[in-house]
Amino acid sequence: MQEINQFLSGFQNNYFLIAVAAALFFLAKAITGYITYRHYERKFKQIDKKLDELLQK
Repeated sequence: MQEINQFLSGFQNNYFLIAVAAALFFLAKAITGYITYRHYERKFKQIDKKLDELLQK
């Protein structure tokens, strides 16, 4: 554990960790956005299908 702490202490003043954290954050945000988009796209298709059925009657 001490070796890991010493290794990470070398990066404390470095922007490397900040860049990695930002990249991971935006990757997670993009994945979440894509999943949300797919969910609502399915819902909108269902609503559109129901509206078409109602308009045909």
